Amino acid sequence: MNDVTPIPSAPAKLDLSREDYFADMVGELAGALEDVIGLVDASSFIAMVGNRLGDDMAKRYADEGFFLETAEDIARICVDMKNQVSGSFRLETFSEEGMSFTNCDCPFGDRVKGRPSLCMMMTNVFGRVAANATGYARVHVTESIAAGHDRCRVTLGLKPVDGADGHEFFS
Repeated sequence: MNDVTPIPSAPAKLDLSREDYFADMVGELAGALEDVIGLVDASSFIAMVGNRLGDDMAKRYADEGFFLETAEDIARICVDMKNQVSGSFRLETFSEEGMSFTNCDCPFGDRVKGRPSLCMMMTNVFGRVAANATGYARVHVTESIAAGHDRCRVTLGLKPVDGADGHEFFS
C-alpha cells in the first residue's frame, strides 16, 4: 500500500462562495448558449427553466399556506421571491389589471450584463406564478440591467390587452 502525503491547501484566499460560483456558472452558461445557438434559442431554453421554477415557487408558497388569489397576492409573492434570491424588486405601480416592478440589484449580479437571455428566467417565473393564479399573465421587460440600463423595469399584466408587448402565459 502506498503512503499518501497530504497536500497543503493553496495559499490563495479567493472569495469562492457557493452563491458566486453558481451565479458565475449560470452567467457563463447563458453566454455560451447565446454564442452557440443564438439569443432567441438561448432565451427559449432559459424560459423553460423559468417556467419550471415558477410552477415550483407557486407550489412552495401554497405548501406554506400562502395562496395566490388576488392581484395583491401576486404582487406580494413576486417581490418576496426576488428579494429572497438577492434581488431588490419594488412594486412601482399596482392595479387589479396589472402591476410594474423595478429592481436595481439583479440576483445574477454583473454576470447578467450583455446576457439578455437571463431576463427570461424572471419573465417566466413571474408569468407562470401569475397565470397559474389567474389563468392569464403577460410579462414585459421594458428596461434591463442585461441590456445596459441601470435598473430593470418589468410590467405584469393580468388581463389580455390587444397589441400589448410582452410574453403571454396561460394556465
